Amino acid sequence: MDKPLRRIIECEALVFCMSVCESLGVILLQCILQAADIKNVNETMLYCLEVTFSKVILIFLYYTFINRFVKKSDIPYAKTRYIMYGIILLYNLINMGVIVENFKNGEENYLCAVNMGCIVLADLYLLYFVKMADEKNYYEKQLIALEQQAKVQYEYYLTQAKKYDQTIQILHDVNKHIKAIEGLYGAEQEKTAGEYATKIRELLKLLIPVQYTENPILNILLTDKESVMREKGISVTIKIDNVNLNFIEPIDITTIFGNLLDNAIEATEKLKGEKYICIKIGSYHKMIVVSIENNCNEVKWKNGFPVSNKGKNGGIGLLNVQSSVKKYDGNLILKSDGNKFIAELFLNS
Repeated sequence: MDKPLRRIIECEALVFCMSVCESLGVILLQCILQAADIKNVNETMLYCLEVTFSKVILIFLYYTFINRFVKKSDIPYAKTRYIMYGIILLYNLINMGVIVENFKNGEENYLCAVNMGCIVLADLYLLYFVKMADEKNYYEKQLIALEQQAKVQYEYYLTQAKKYDQTIQILHDVNKHIKAIEGLYGAEQEKTAGEYATKIRELLKLLIPVQYTENPILNILLTDKESVMREKGISVTIKIDNVNLNFIEPIDITTIFGNLLDNAIEATEKLKGEKYICIKIGSYHKMIVVSIENNCNEVKWKNGFPVSNKGKNGGIGLLNVQSSVKKYDGNLILKSDGNKFIAELFLNS
């Protein structure tokens, strides 16, 4: 469909919706007047009431429902927005009830008409203010999420830079190492030469990513995190089936696995005694199943997420993970059992 034609149809549909909303307001007013047994109302005052009721209904329905389809915004409506809308609507109904009661008592004061006009203007301002405050809060959360994501990426690149420096150092001295080993063999000190070669091999091994999967980014990330875990005395188990993870974008690989593994490391390193993290990746039909399990202290929950001790920005990492998982029609499940925490996610491949 051509864009101009679609615009015309959308405008016609919007006008129709507005007409229906205003009609609902008039019908609602008639029902209220009948229920209050108010019959003899000045035509001017009745017109003011009809205009006010219809506009109030139109404004509320616009901000609550119509606006979402007209603007096609990706910003989700927070529960607090609906609560505020409900409070404002309740206030309007109470105010209208007082005005209707004045009519019932025969008080046809034109100040009531002014009051009704102020109600409409106040509704426009308050609902717009609530909408803007909700959107501001949403964008602030998005900004914090992006900052958290950038932090994960920055830490990842710092790790890679450190590895690069180590590689340069080893390569710089590689000739010296070779000559030293040759000298030891020449002096028939095979055992010492073998131990020397083993140390060099271990140094190089740390710089080469383990081929866990066909995804190079995940291989690098898992190799880095495994090294960190072992440095912190955490027992690591990695079980990965023959699965293809190349459909996941590199930034999502870093966001998902980086945040989940960082959380697992942070929770586990605080423990005394045994520390373990178990990483499993497999497939079920057309779904990729990831499970990261670790032991931890008792977990406290709030709104389906574990309570973080990082202050107001705590939990942003998990929100980033959830956002990335949704890109692949997936689901993130967090659960705890005593001193065990499990993060499971399902991705549609």
